[in-house]
Order: sequence, then C-alpha cells, then structure tokens
Amino acid sequence: MLSEKSMELSRKIIILIYGRAFSFILSLIIPLVLTRLLVKDDYGSYQQLIMIYAIVQAILLFGMPQSLLYYFPRKEISDRSLLIKQTWSILAISGLLVITLFGITSQTMESIFPDHHLQPFIFLLGIYIGIMLSVMPLQNLLILEDKETTAMWSMICFTVIDIIILPSAAWYNPTTLGMVHGIILTSIIKFVIVIFYIYKNYLSKLETRESYYQEQLAYGIPVGLTAMIYVININIDKYMVGLFFSSSVFAVYYLGSLWAPMFGWITQSASQVVIPRMSKAHNNNDLLQIRELYANSVEKLAFIFLPATVLLALIAKPLILTLFTDNYEDTVPIFSIYLLLLPTYALNLGWILMASGQTKFLLRLAMFMSIINIILSYGFLTTLEGDNRLLGIPFATVAVTWISTIVVMYKSLNTLESTLSESYHWKKMVTIGAISALSAIPIIALLSLELENKIFLISSIVIYGITFLFTSFKFNILNDNEINLVKSFLPFKN
Repeated sequence: MLSEKSMELSRKIIILIYGRAFSFILSLIIPLVLTRLLVKDDYGSYQQLIMIYAIVQAILLFGMPQSLLYYFPRKEISDRSLLIKQTWSILAISGLLVITLFGITSQTMESIFPDHHLQPFIFLLGIYIGIMLSVMPLQNLLILEDKETTAMWSMICFTVIDIIILPSAAWYNPTTLGMVHGIILTSIIKFVIVIFYIYKNYLSKLETRESYYQEQLAYGIPVGLTAMIYVININIDKYMVGLFFSSSVFAVYYLGSLWAPMFGWITQSASQVVIPRMSKAHNNNDLLQIRELYANSVEKLAFIFLPATVLLALIAKPLILTLFTDNYEDTVPIFSIYLLLLPTYALNLGWILMASGQTKFLLRLAMFMSIINIILSYGFLTTLEGDNRLLGIPFATVAVTWISTIVVMYKSLNTLESTLSESYHWKKMVTIGAISALSAIPIIALLSLELENKIFLISSIVIYGITFLFTSFKFNILNDNEINLVKSFLPFKN
C-alpha cells in the first residue's frame, strides 16, 4: 500500500513528467519542420551551435539550479529572498561574462579561421547563452515552492514559444543565421517572464541579511563542472563526427543520438521533487528515509524505462522514417545503439550524493569517465572501417555510461550504509523486465505483416501499451493505488 505521503510525492512527480512529456511531444514539431525547411548543412550547423550552447550553459550556470534544490529546503522562509537574489546575481554576472567571451572568440576566429562555417554565429550564440542562463532555474524554484502545476505550465508555455518562433524563423530565413535570430528572440521573451516572476515574489521583498555567495558557489561550481562534463560525455561522439565527417552526416547522426538523452526529462522531474526531500532528511541524519525514497524512485523509473527500451527498439525504423523522411534512414542504427542508455536512467541516480553534498566526488567521476570516453571514441574512429567507424562511436558513450552507473550505485550504497538487497526492489524490477520482453511478442508478429509505417507505429504502441499494463496489473506491479494516483491529479491541483 502506498502511504498518503508517498502518494503525494508520486503525484508531484507525475505532474512534472506529464508536463515534460507533453512539451517533448510538442517540441517534435520543431525538427519535423526544420528538417524540411533547412538543407542538411544548415540544419547540421544549427545543431552544432545548440551543442555548444548545452556545454557552455552547463558550466556557466555554476550549479545554481541544483544549489536551489540543496539550500532552499534548509533555509528559513525569511532567508529565501536572499538566496534568490544571490542565485540570479551570479547568473547575471555569468551571462555578461559569456557574452564578452564569445565576442572575443568570434573576433579571434575571424582572424585565424575566417572561413569556419560557425564563425559568423559565435557572438550571437553568446548573447543567447547569456540570456538563457537567467531562465534555467525557474522550474526548480517553482517546484521548491510546491507549485508543480505552475512549473508544468511553464514548461509547456516555453515550448509553445519555441514552436511558434523557430519554425517561423526558418520559414522567413531558411538559413543557420535565421535560426540563431529565432532562438535569441525566444530567449528574450522567456527572460522577461522569469525576471518579472522573481522580482514580484522575492526581490521586491528583500531584507538586508548577511550573504553567503562563497558557500553557495562552493556547492554549485562542482555541480556545474559535473554537468558540463556530463554534457561533454554524451556529446563526445558528436564532436568526433563533427570533426571527421561532413555537416550532412552530422545532421543524420544528431537525430539518431537525440532521443535517449531527451528522456532525461523523466529523471529530471523526479530529481526536482526527491532531492530537496533527501537533502532535508540528510540534514536530519535520517538515512532510512533517504533509502526509502531512493528504492521507490528506482522501481518507478524502471517501470518507465525498461518497457520504453523494448518498444522503441521494435519500432525504430518506421519511427525514424515517418518523422524525418527516407533521407534519414541511416539514423536508425545510431538510434538503436543509443537505446541501450535508457535503463541507466533508472539506476544512475546521483541524487543521494547530491543531497549529501558529495558534489566533488561526482565531478572527479565525471572527469575520469570523460577521459575514458574520449579514448574509446577516438580508438573506434581510427581502428574501425566503413560504417563501423560511425557506429563504434556511440557504443563508446553507452559503455562509459554503464561504467559510471555502476560506480554511482556503489557510492550511493556506501553513503546509505546499506546493501544492494536493502536499497533496490530487485524482485519487482526483474518482473518489470520480463513483462517488457513478453509484451513484445505481439509486436514481433506485426512485423511480419509488412504494414505501412504509420499504421504499424500506431498499432504497435497501442498493443504494446495495453499488453504491458494488463500484464503488470496481473502480476501486481500495478494495483488500485497506482490507478487512483493517476486519477488524483486530474484535474491538476497544487
């Protein structure tokens, strides 16, 4: 039986997952339109700029969104306005820094690499990054305020802004420059919304208190560096492809590698709810509560990621061809390899280490894994031949991620002073895996019918979903409590 407290916690997570899932589905409109309006070279260059944005943003956020999850539940209500002021002050300074650095970089590239295809966009990219730094912590703040529904709608609202502006920019000016102008416009709109919210709720009510910038940065910077290295780790393959292959090959590769990391929004939703509670429990030295939160989270995430891995593996080719046309058929094997990452999202949870302040360990681990990933990726690239050169690169990323997962699990158990059997619901997780595999049998039968792609996709998703949910209910993986839980957040309430 789920306790009332556990039900409420799960409900908060479901609301966030719903928001991110709906936003993700909506956001698919963007690549669908862009791959049809932009030539491959322009689309590939645009995605290379977005990749640079992801890396630079990760470090120059200085771990401020995560530091909110750590400090907010530990501070008195009267002290929280100061925390918000510090957080956004750091981000404002960081934003000015990145704009300046990218301006200098653009001038340097113009002198040294005047013909580089990304040089004309570097300064504009710096402006985009500088603005977006102040946008990123909003959802964490809303969740900490117990405004999960508002956080959900903010995700959807920001996605709608992207959907309206980015395809319009591509239609008006179907070049990389047109897309850069589009993302800058979206960032300005989001920035105005965020600043209005924090000024109204915090900055206008600020009282004079002693600041603790150094303490917050001491926690946040290792988190920011870890996030940067994590982004590098999952993008090392793309760097290699960008260096050794053309922009058109990069565009194909990017679409194949895009999907698995995108599902990180599910674990992100859970972490935003669970980490603050773990932090508070750790502050009270309540390891038993942390272990309970951890075990329940892993089980519920396994219920999502294990069947998702099986289903997506079965529908990979028709899904890619339907969404991105036959021009991107070479994306399918890359997509399939990346699916091996999905189960790690249920296990590679650094939440316990984050909640207990072990951010430096996570940084060292990320750096070590990054080095291994670079060696493996380059090794596969230079030793394999033909198509295997390309396919060996994502395999390196998958292998390194699984090694990191095992290390994080071991360190988390040490922190909890617990064992594998105590910290994981293994019986249920094995049952979920078995049900996921058995539910694939009807889909394998459908493959032999050679149905049209769209019909096969719809039929496969519906049949697999019904089979998996029905079997899960029969084996008591799902029960009345979970069904009532789903009903409880319709309509959404804070």
